[in-house]
Amino acid sequence: MKKFIVFFILILAGSHIATAQDLDGLMKEVAKNEKAQRQVVDKAMLGASMAQAQAQDPTGELKSKMPSFMQKIDSIQVVTLEEDAPDTRNMVLENLNSFRDDDIYSTLVRVKDGEDNVRIIAKRNGETVSDVYILVMDEEDIVLVKMSGRLEQSDLEDIVKEQAKNKK
Repeated sequence: MKKFIVFFILILAGSHIATAQDLDGLMKEVAKNEKAQRQVVDKAMLGASMAQAQAQDPTGELKSKMPSFMQKIDSIQVVTLEEDAPDTRNMVLENLNSFRDDDIYSTLVRVKDGEDNVRIIAKRNGETVSDVYILVMDEEDIVLVKMSGRLEQSDLEDIVKEQAKNKK
């Protein structure tokens, strides 16, 4: 009987750790909330949107200010929850607090200022980065962003710079 209980506890602990490191699963869980909004933009939609925005910019300033990493993004997934959802908020906060860097995931930026939590996490696939997650939670909103593509270290630095500009 003791072996069974120990085995059960190990399985439960192992599944909890695996879940805590599954950022795609976290996004899916938040998206299940009836008040959440989820949007996926693929490469074709990104390209069309950027081309249209650039066409409407006669100065050419938009094209010159476009971060180079945007050309390497294959898709962007965004999940937002702007309404009060304490259970979801607690689940996201618990996941952010229990998240640990490992061979696959590495935290690029972590900011905790009062109720504001921002975390940028890179998911490595060999030598390249396949996904970048931007997780933002403040007093009112939860915003989870996943950018997928084939990114390099310099692209990660640019993403962090862009996020810092947007935070100001």
